[in-house]
Amino acid sequence: MNQLQFLGIPVFWLLVIVAFLLPKIPVAGKFFNIINTMIHEFGHALAALLLKGEVIKIQIFNDTSGVTFTKSSSKFASIIISLCGYTFASVTAYLCFFLLSVGYEKWIIAGLSILFLFIMLLWIRQNTYGVIWVLSFTGLNLLLLFYFKNETAIQVAAWFYSLMILIESVWSAIVIFMLSLRDPHQAGDATNLHKSTHVHAVIWGILFLAFAVFMGYKSLLIIKTLI
Repeated sequence: MNQLQFLGIPVFWLLVIVAFLLPKIPVAGKFFNIINTMIHEFGHALAALLLKGEVIKIQIFNDTSGVTFTKSSSKFASIIISLCGYTFASVTAYLCFFLLSVGYEKWIIAGLSILFLFIMLLWIRQNTYGVIWVLSFTGLNLLLLFYFKNETAIQVAAWFYSLMILIESVWSAIVIFMLSLRDPHQAGDATNLHKSTHVHAVIWGILFLAFAVFMGYKSLLIIKTLI
C-alpha cells in the first residue's frame, strides 16, 4: 500500500480522507456506512446465539440505523448481547487490519460479502431495504473479485473497507458516548444496559468509547507496519 500513489499522493492517505468524509455524503455515504451497521447488528445476533438465545430478525434502514430483535435466556445474557454491538465492530476493524498484514485482502472482501449474505438469508429476508443493500454490496464485490480481477483494485477496496470499519467503529462509539451525556434515555445500547444493570448510561458510553479507542490503537499499530 505504501507504494501506491495517485497524482503523487500516497493512496493510503487518500483512502483515509475518503473513509472519513464519505459517510457524511448523502446516498453514497449511507450505502457504505451500512457496512458498520451490519457488523454491529451481527455482533448482537452472534452473542444471542452463543448464549443460547434466539435471533428473531434484523432490520436495516436507509438512514444507516439498524435494530436486532432477540430473545435472551437470562438477564446476564441480555447484558452481554447489548454489549456486543459496538465491541464487535471494534474487534472486526482490528481483524481486518490483521488480515491485511498477512496479505489476505481478498478474505476481507469475500468474508464481508459471505457474512452479509448469511445475515440476509437468516434474519433480514423481510426487510426490503436490507435485502437490496446486501445484494448490491455483494454484487459489487463479485464484480471486483471475479470479473475485473485487478489486484490493485482489490487491495484498495480491502483497505477502504477496513478503514471505513475502523473509523466508523470509533466514530459511532463517540456518538453513543455523547448521547449518553446529553440524553441518557435515548442512547441506544447504553440505555439498554442502564435498564438492565441500573448503571448510568454514561458509564456504558465511556466503556464503549474506551474499548473502541483501544482497538483503534491496536489497529494503528498494525497500520504503522504496512505503510
